[in-house]
Amino acid sequence: MTNPPDPYQQRYLEHQERKRQTLIGLLYERHSERVFDDLPVPQEIIAEFKQAARQAPSSCNRQAVTSMVVTGRDSKEVLGGLMVGGVGWIHRAPAVLLLFADGAAYKAGDEVEYMPYLDAGVIVGQWGVLAPALGLVGCYVNPNIRSHSRSLFDQYFEHPSHIFCGAYAIGYPRPTPPAWVMETS
Repeated sequence: MTNPPDPYQQRYLEHQERKRQTLIGLLYERHSERVFDDLPVPQEIIAEFKQAARQAPSSCNRQAVTSMVVTGRDSKEVLGGLMVGGVGWIHRAPAVLLLFADGAAYKAGDEVEYMPYLDAGVIVGQWGVLAPALGLVGCYVNPNIRSHSRSLFDQYFEHPSHIFCGAYAIGYPRPTPPAWVMETS
């Protein structure tokens, strides 16, 4: 028979359980959202996303994936026309973070086929937890660019010798409409 924990240990265990429940709650809040409020995302919050990307684990600790922030309406319109997964909605996201991997970091020829995307996927996982923690919603957008649009993508979002690994659109959630709007629809 074990003795019950002392009051200090009990408070510590309760504190650890609250932290665990907070993390689990964030994981369950994580989902893809393509509808955003019009509010801009402050630069301090975008800096949090960039910092989370820098802190993300990567294969062999390469840290070869970087992000580029797109907030201009015209640039987001171009993205919507070039990215297969962003058609019809990405231009409405207040901010879009583009992920690029430095191809020189992946030394073995076959690594380039998958490792940059795995490293970017870890970053997206970090962002998926960070967004609800900061009161935001987000959505990963696949890295497919239409082949006939590749040169235009490179012209607008040039990142020499880098591999485009996708994008993550972020913004504040659109407020829920009042009940009377829902009833009349």
